[in-house]
Amino acid sequence: MRTINLASYSNQSIVYPVVWLGESDESLTVNAVLDQPGSSLKLLGIFFGTQHHLELHTNIVHRAPNTFSRTLIRGVLDGTASANFEGKVIIEKGAKNADGDLKQHTILLSPKARATAIPSLEVLENEVRAGHGATVGKIDEEQLFYIMSRGLSLSEAKRIIIQGFLGSLLQEFPKKETLAITKALRL
Repeated sequence: MRTINLASYSNQSIVYPVVWLGESDESLTVNAVLDQPGSSLKLLGIFFGTQHHLELHTNIVHRAPNTFSRTLIRGVLDGTASANFEGKVIIEKGAKNADGDLKQHTILLSPKARATAIPSLEVLENEVRAGHGATVGKIDEEQLFYIMSRGLSLSEAKRIIIQGFLGSLLQEFPKKETLAITKALRL
């Protein structure tokens, strides 16, 4: 089990990437406390697996006023891979004008792949913005049909959908991580 603790600094913006490429089972917890006014965190995560299991927990605490956080996680699971995601955004009393959002989306490519997503909010202050959402599902059959009607095979159609799904988030990653992920996943 790996735990990452992030600290905030006044008027500093942090982008922190989390990547799991399904090479082994992993348990990861990311804790962040935004305790300086004006601090900002963008936690970006991508996971892709075919046979192993990922446990991912995120805890983002807004302790100071005028803080900002975005947690954006996207994953693709195939074969017998599985993932459990639990994310929490906490806005404590005194964190006026805090803005926290948590989104997690997973595509399942095989009937044996499994995922759970449990986003949650704990808001103890007024005058804040907070949101969360999650989806777990398979690729839309109509999307596949449409792409395949253009002369592409089923595997090519799936690859294009996965590229679009992960690509929009990859654009927000630091360049070094984007290149490594693109190469590893052959996107």
